[in-house]
This record gives sequence, structure tokens and C-alpha cells, in this order.
Amino acid sequence: MAVRERQRHRTAWWARLGPAAALFTATVAQGPAGGFVYDAARYFNGSLALFTDADVVREGDLDFRGALTPVVYAPAALAEHLVGGAGRHGVLVENALLVAVIGAVLLPGLAGREGPATGWLCAALTWVVAAGFAPFPLMDLPAAAAFLTAARLALGDRTRWALPAAGVAAGVTLNLRPAYLLPLAALGGLLAVTRGWPAVWFAAGVLAGSLPQLAVNLARGLPPGLTPPGTAGLAGFQAGYASYVVRYDTVTTGGPPQQFYCDPALAGAVAGHPVHSTGGLAGALAGNLPGSALFLLEKVAAALAWSFSTPYSTAATAERYELAVPVVLIVAAGIGALCRTPGARALAVLAAGVCASLMTSATETRFALPLVLLGVAGCALLAPPAWDTGHTGRRVPLRFAVAVLAAAAVLVVVAAAGLAHPLPPGPATAAVCAANG
Repeated sequence: MAVRERQRHRTAWWARLGPAAALFTATVAQGPAGGFVYDAARYFNGSLALFTDADVVREGDLDFRGALTPVVYAPAALAEHLVGGAGRHGVLVENALLVAVIGAVLLPGLAGREGPATGWLCAALTWVVAAGFAPFPLMDLPAAAAFLTAARLALGDRTRWALPAAGVAAGVTLNLRPAYLLPLAALGGLLAVTRGWPAVWFAAGVLAGSLPQLAVNLARGLPPGLTPPGTAGLAGFQAGYASYVVRYDTVTTGGPPQQFYCDPALAGAVAGHPVHSTGGLAGALAGNLPGSALFLLEKVAAALAWSFSTPYSTAATAERYELAVPVVLIVAAGIGALCRTPGARALAVLAAGVCASLMTSATETRFALPLVLLGVAGCALLAPPAWDTGHTGRRVPLRFAVAVLAAAAVLVVVAAAGLAHPLPPGPATAAVCAANG
């Protein structure tokens, strides 16, 4: 029995190695970014400051960003410090490793389908949706990898240290990207319901993963806290835009970098009563039903309207949304598969948490990355069981395929409606948006 178990693990590792190597190679082959701008530049400058006399807090904008963010790309920054120009290549290599781990290890593991064929399927879909993020030192890939690690350990590992380790991964995720709060809260709730008191170990791990932020706050002479000092103000700022902005893009093709798409009706409703808090956002949405319900759906659908420029964008007049249909199909099919598979429904709950996060923020396309990756995990469940020896299951029924196509079509139509009111490039206000209707 022990011999068969060892052989199974050895086969699983070989099944991961090929897709991982191919995914890493294909991601690196696209080449590094020509340079870093806006958020990417801030993150990388924070990493560079670790090796110079520059102020890490100022360069990395640590009043609003997590204390761990400069550490993520420290290896690439060290390469840049030692050899000018090497940092761009270092970022690409670091992110290619993350893409390989996500696509060849974490997603098949979450799906519980770790055979060769489904490993290659996850790798191929991950390359489609995640490789475009790799040239840039943003927190999307590191946070997604930490989030999926937390989910994999919490939901699929019953060893003694799995729950506290999952909690640490969750704490790191929150420090890198606070937008994961709602899906991680959903994960904690699932553990409380399904595991009972051992879920306390997950909470303890979250606290441990947040201790670096506490240490940095104390070292700066700030009040003790597990979040950056500007978090509350940033949340209020986000809530204001979230009350009427369907989607926000960062444009890198010249001119003002801000590209807003908004809902004129919601903007008109809040123009005279600006939203400054999460509670205010909830009140504004509740007070403008049923229109706000469609607005929330538009935010999720529009976040899936990707292009070859994602995680950045071009001006609204030039955006082409070339990846919108593949991404929407991956999400519709994958999340549908998670919902219809008893052992995977916990992942569907996490996907619902991601959707809630998209609905309550000034959403960018890149914010939808965890939802799309969960969709990739779900797509692995749709592969014929015979593809991988040892897996059992049923054929995908015709009615499921029809439902997926119908859901995808609805998402595309809703996304088009949400993106129908782009503002001129530059900063936005509710009054300008209302007048744009």
C-alpha cells in the first residue's frame, strides 16, 4: 500500500513538472516590459529602495500599501541594483515562476484532478489568462498565488499544520492585496462551518501572517495595527468611486492614465450626496434598487472584458476586448462546473466572495484575476474522466453546455451595457458621469 502511495505521488509530481516547465518557458518567451509605470513603478521603486539609501516608505508608498509589497520583487530589484536593466528580466522570471506554480500545481490541486491531461489543460488556460500579467511588478500574481495556496491548504489538506499555514498564506494575501478580504472571509466562514473549533488555527495563522505589518507600523512610531495607516482613507476613496463607476482602467498609451466607465443613473443619484465609506456605499446601493442590482452585475461582467493589454488598457475609443469571449467562457463554464460538483462547491463560495469584492470596489479588469483562475480550476472538472486514469465522473450534459453558453452570452451583453458610458480620459466625478448619460 505504501509503495503504491509513493508511486502515485511520484506520478503526480511528474504530471506537474511538464506543464510547469512549458508554462514557465512560454511565459518568459513573451519578453519583459519596456519599463514600469504608475502602480508597477511604485511597487518596484519600493523594492529598489531596499538596496539603496532611498526611503522605502516613500518610494513604496507604504502608507497605503502592505509592508510585504517591497519584498516580493526584491530579487529582481537586487538584479537591477547590480546590473542596470536586469530588473525587467528579473520581474518576468519571478512572475513566470508564479504562473507556473498557479497553473500546474495549485489549480489542478484545488480541482482534485492532478493527472497529466488535466494538468496540461490548466496550464494552457492559465497561460491564456495570466501570462499577460508576468512582465509587470504588480501584486496581482503574488496575491493570487498566496490566495490559492490558502484555499488549497484549507480545503484540501487535513494535516496538522495545514490550517495555520493556510492562515499565514491568507494574512500575506491581505497584506499584498486587501481586496481579497471578502473571499478570505468566505473561506474562514466555510472552515468555521465545516471544521468547527480547529478553524481557530486558521485565524491564528492570519494573525501571524499580518505580524510584519504590525512590526513596521510600530517601527515607524505609528499606533499598532495590522493594516497600513492609510487603509481606512483608501477604503473611503474606493467606496466613493464604487458607487457609480462600472470599471476603471489604467491607460499606458499616452495622455491621461485614467479611463473610467460609469453608470450615469447611479452617478446622478450620488452626485449631491457623495459616498465616503463602505456603509455609505451600502446605503447608496440599497436606496437605488433595482437599478443598482444591474449596476453590480455590470461591474462583474465588465471586469471580465479583457484585452491583450490587460492588466493595463488603452483609451476607450481604441480598446478591442480581444480576450473577452475566452475569459467569459472560462468563468461561465468553470464556475458552473464548481457549482455542479459536490466536492468543489466550496470553491464556488470563494468565487462568490470575489464577485462581492468586485461589486464593492472601483473595479479594474485585473481585479477579476482570482475569479478567472477559479474558473480555470472549474474547467479541469469538465475534462472527460478517462483522460486521467483513476478519476471518475460523468459526461457533461447537453443542458449544462447550453446553460454555459447562455450565461456567457448574458455576461457579454451586460458587459457591453456597463462599458457603454466611457468618460473622457482623466479624473472622474459623479457630476461629470451624470452629465455623460
